[in-house]
Amino acid sequence: MEENRICALPDDLLVEILLRVPTKDAAATASLSKRWRSVWTMLPELEFIDKGNETLALVIDKSLQLHKAPILRNLTVELSPSCCCVDDDVDVGKWVEDAVNRGVKQLDFKLLWNAAPTSFPKSLSTCDTLVDLSLCNEVLVDVSSQARLPSLLYLCLDEVVYKDQDSLVRLLSSAPVLRSLRVHRREADNLKVFTVKVPSLQSLSYWSTWYMRKEEEEEEEEEEEEEEEEKDLIQSLVIDSPAITDLKIIQFWGSYCSIENIPCLDRAYIGLFDNHDDKCERSLSSVQHLRLHLTKSMVACCNAIKFSHLIELYIYPNTLVDWLEPLMFLLQNSPKLESLTIDTRLWDPPSSSWNQPSSIPGCLSSHLDLFRWIGYAGREDKKQLVAYSLANSKCLKEVQISCTETSNLEEIQKEVESLPRVSTSSQLLFSMENGTTSS
Repeated sequence: MEENRICALPDDLLVEILLRVPTKDAAATASLSKRWRSVWTMLPELEFIDKGNETLALVIDKSLQLHKAPILRNLTVELSPSCCCVDDDVDVGKWVEDAVNRGVKQLDFKLLWNAAPTSFPKSLSTCDTLVDLSLCNEVLVDVSSQARLPSLLYLCLDEVVYKDQDSLVRLLSSAPVLRSLRVHRREADNLKVFTVKVPSLQSLSYWSTWYMRKEEEEEEEEEEEEEEEEKDLIQSLVIDSPAITDLKIIQFWGSYCSIENIPCLDRAYIGLFDNHDDKCERSLSSVQHLRLHLTKSMVACCNAIKFSHLIELYIYPNTLVDWLEPLMFLLQNSPKLESLTIDTRLWDPPSSSWNQPSSIPGCLSSHLDLFRWIGYAGREDKKQLVAYSLANSKCLKEVQISCTETSNLEEIQKEVESLPRVSTSSQLLFSMENGTTSS
């Protein structure tokens, strides 16, 4: 009886029901009855996720042949290394072509298989309807001069390879309204300089996995000038997109970054940022929310950059630097800072000395209301910083201390509670990294 009532529903409602289950399960309903035989073929969204099925590529090929929906809004394909791709009947480009011909808006291809990088059809780079494009792993970015993606807002390039430098330039310049770009580079991606020149771009997330090997470091010491020029061309990043408001850069040591002025920058995450030019410093000066890995290079900037708009600072100290003094420079240069978080879960390097600044940072006197330490172990030099912050932060409302699992929570709580506080109404909250809390 219930089955008959469901079967009596109109096709568009049955399609909405099937959209809420995996595509392979939706296709399986074709065997239920004659009524269900063709319902799944009208789905406007198809998702094929490989979980070890060696024949999934053939299943996708067959499913697209049977598919009848006039518009295919979303096509998601993820092929694992176990997927068989040798068969001549399997044509990934044909899948893309089919989606483009039916007005696809979102295309997500993750090719983790063991085939050579796949070049997609030229029609993809001239798709008027495409809004969201995500390409991952064994994909070859080969873009011609006729590229035109007038609707593309979101682009993800995850460990893909590029035919040449011009292909990247053409791809980015073909998207006049692009808002968001996510890039994860691998060592062998065929590019030395990754240039992002997109006037409309608002958000950029860039992650480079390349790092300088020990042998290369030794060569650099022997041939400093030649190696310095070469290094600037390896996995380098050049940004010339003045509309960016949200920026995330993670580069390993040996990489190089150049940023033109970004006057609207609101949020920035700078991780393992090693080599950069003066323009980077000017761009960061406008940021309001900053997550920062205190590398040697960034420590040198702490005294140089005036963070006149910064209200939230989250820092990750690096084991190679003495970070307490640079932190005080940061506070001195951030007069409007309201929230400070120190995260030493990964690294908790001992500080060679604790020298209180000659003058109290203005943010402590007038703005800082949240002080948080994650991975606190109660070492003497770090305790002095906590004591200084409590004694001088007049507007402090809340102090959050998250202790390492090897710490004595009760002992640390007593120590911190005994410290003098200029803001006596501030709330002290204590917890362990495993989730145990105390207040």
